[in-house]
Amino acid sequence: MVFNCVPRRTLSVSVTGEECALHCNHCNGHYLQHMVPINAARRMLESGEYRSILLSGGSDSHGRLPLMEHLAFIEWVHEQGIRINAHVGLQSDEDVRALSPYFDKVSLDYVWDDGTIHDVYHLQRSGADYLHATQGWVDAFSAAGGSEALWSAKQRVNLHLTIGLKGGVVVGEYAAIDSLIAFQPASLVFLVLIPTEGTVYGNVPVVPIDAVESVFAYARLKLPATDLVLGCMHPRVAGYGEQLEHLAGQYQFRGVVGVKPSAEDAEQVEECCVFYK
Repeated sequence: MVFNCVPRRTLSVSVTGEECALHCNHCNGHYLQHMVPINAARRMLESGEYRSILLSGGSDSHGRLPLMEHLAFIEWVHEQGIRINAHVGLQSDEDVRALSPYFDKVSLDYVWDDGTIHDVYHLQRSGADYLHATQGWVDAFSAAGGSEALWSAKQRVNLHLTIGLKGGVVVGEYAAIDSLIAFQPASLVFLVLIPTEGTVYGNVPVVPIDAVESVFAYARLKLPATDLVLGCMHPRVAGYGEQLEHLAGQYQFRGVVGVKPSAEDAEQVEECCVFYK
């Protein structure tokens, strides 16, 4: 394992406050409550405490975050030399091209199973839409052309795959990994469903650790050149994080977030995990 991440130098900003049109089964806007609303973010960023922001928020009924509506703020952050990791949702191709000059990284929740998209996100979209979005950001970032530009662009697109997203059951995660084989992502961030109070999935059991291990093993087999990362969203129940960290080491993950590392020589990353390189 190369790095351990505690993102204290990244400010999480919501462009919609606590509002989200989707009311997803696993979140229901809960995690937006811990983000700074955009109208308070500028003052906090002027303190000099933060090196980067996670630009996030709630989605509209089509799975799109209203980022273009806040282009002036995005431009200001960019001008300050503060790095931006944007949690983008499903943007139009036109908006991707317009926003890409300002974003150092983008994070995209990647779902392939259509049933999960419909039942959990309440979206009439498909897995193909998520793959199209992934390729669209890479194309925008690599507009200069050439193989080196393509690989650099892929390093700026960070896919997040949640294990057990559909009520704690593994449905479609293997197919999602298969769908990325031809694309060959530079990195893949794994999350694990957190049963969250106030959501449809608030009382489901945590994903069995052997089910998580099976997905980790499959990803390492099918995507041998991809950096695998254990992201910040995973259950904080007794011993579970330590088991995840052990599996991350076993399957040669590049790093972990929110788990005390057993490797004493792990690099400490103080920003959002996608900024590890």
